[in-house]
Formats: sequence, structure tokens, C-alpha cells
Amino acid sequence: MRTSWLKALALVGVCLAATVMAAGDAPLMTGTPSGNLLVGGSGHVMILAPDGKVLWEHKTGLVHDAWMLPSGNVLYADGGVTEVTPDHKVVFQFKSEVTQGGGAFGCQRLENGNTMIAENSTGRILEVDPAGKIVFTLQLQPSKQGDHSNFRLARKLKNGNYLVCLKGAKILREVTPKGDTVMEIKTANITFAAFRTPKNTTYVSTLDNVTEYDAAGKKVWEFAPADVPGVTIRNMCGIHLLPNGNLAVGCYAYNKGGEGTGLFEVTRDKKVLWRYSNPKADGSLMAIEVLDSNSKPLPGECLR
Repeated sequence: MRTSWLKALALVGVCLAATVMAAGDAPLMTGTPSGNLLVGGSGHVMILAPDGKVLWEHKTGLVHDAWMLPSGNVLYADGGVTEVTPDHKVVFQFKSEVTQGGGAFGCQRLENGNTMIAENSTGRILEVDPAGKIVFTLQLQPSKQGDHSNFRLARKLKNGNYLVCLKGAKILREVTPKGDTVMEIKTANITFAAFRTPKNTTYVSTLDNVTEYDAAGKKVWEFAPADVPGVTIRNMCGIHLLPNGNLAVGCYAYNKGGEGTGLFEVTRDKKVLWRYSNPKADGSLMAIEVLDSNSKPLPGECLR
């Protein structure tokens, strides 16, 4: 583990370079995350140490969404939705009947033990019980069966509604369980991930930027790669709002001309505290959750 003074430097935004040398192509971490990282992307879901070392790895398809559960199991979506134990035992799995278009890209474990699934291939929001039985279905529009761009991630809100990223339509929409629209935000690029905060603001990632909107749909904060000159950032996807207000971000196909940022953390005043890049091993890192030093979820509600 990192010493306390290194953590303090990271908190004030001082970037310390640490290169982990291992057999073959090694990860590169610039700066120091406050804890371990659960990440998912190209063919695996992993736990990374603050120095970039792989602490745990599970082979998968292309992971769009991943969660560290309180039990220590990992829930992820890579076309299907799977929960695995630390020793790689599958304890829950849902496979889409329609796989053309990519299957399921989003997932969320609900308080009642069911799992919400964003099934892109059919354009449906599903809730599945622990036995794998579908107990709720919501057909969303616009959608076309088998289309790759129906939507990406979705989240069930505390009010019972669903926040859905309609990728192809470039719309973030809040819908009721009956499908009625109660909020809609049109975005300039595809919508990938979104969540609602306790302050009733909404964050959404759209590859080109990450934006926070108030309850009326007005922008109150936005981050774009141009805000950090000299740092190559592109295709921002997964987002995690940390308790201190910082934002952790994962990026799709992030390598460009031998440069790029797969994971990073940015402050409210748009300072990048740390960056991770290993494009030869991780072409995409869309899912991200910052953990504590014991690879447990951070205290409080996980906003991602």
C-alpha cells in the first residue's frame, strides 16, 4: 500500500509518476489513486492497485458496466450479466435470448436483491430475480431489435423511475415503470452513462464530455478533454462520482497515435489527479469504480 504522504500529495493534485515494471508490456500509472480500482473493458474485469498492478482479473467479453458488491463479488455486463465470486465462481448469470446488437450492456443490483438489466439488443429494461426469472419488463422507444445502438447504461432511481442512455437517439431520458417520459436531455454525442445525485442533479457521459445538469436540465458543470491541454483523453464512458466530489472516468478505444488515457480522476476545478494507460493490454476501459484499499466499495451510495 502507498504511504500516507503519497496519498496526501495525490489529494492536492500533485502528479507523481510511478511505472510498474513486469514481464512484457507493463501498465503505466501517473499519479496515485486513493484506493484500488475496479475496471472493465477489453476482455476482462480487473482490480488494479494504486500503482497499476493487477490484483485480480476475470476473463470476460467487452465489459460496459461493472460493480463491486458489498459481498466482495463482482457484477458485470459484457453482453450478458454475470456475478462472480473472488475465486471466479459464477453465482448469477443472465443471457439475452437476442444477441444480435450486443445483448445486455448495463446492470445494477437493486436493494431487493433483483438485478436491473439494460438489454440493448431488444431495447428493454428488465428486472431479474436471483433465480434468473424476469419479473419486470419495460420496452423502450425508439429501439429496433438487433440494433447495436439502442442504448447503453441505465439506472433505477430511488423514485422507482429509470434513467436510460438512448445511445443512437443521443438522448438521456427518465421514464416511469409504465414508460412515460418525465425528463429528457438531448446530447451532442451518444449518451453512454448517467446517474442521479442526492442533490437532484444528473451526470451524463457522452464520449466528448461529462456534464452535470440541474433538475431543470440546465448545465451546471462540464468537463471536456480540452480542459486539460497536453493530456490525451477521448471517448469518455463510465463515470463514478467520489465522496469528495471528484469524478473517475473510464475511456473506450482510448489509444490514439500511441498516446491516450484509459482511466483518470478529475477534480471539480478540472485538475487531473492521476491517469492510467496500458493500450496494448487494455484497448478500452469503459467501467470504473474506485474502491478502498481493501477492494471494498466506498462508504455511502455508489454514484456511477
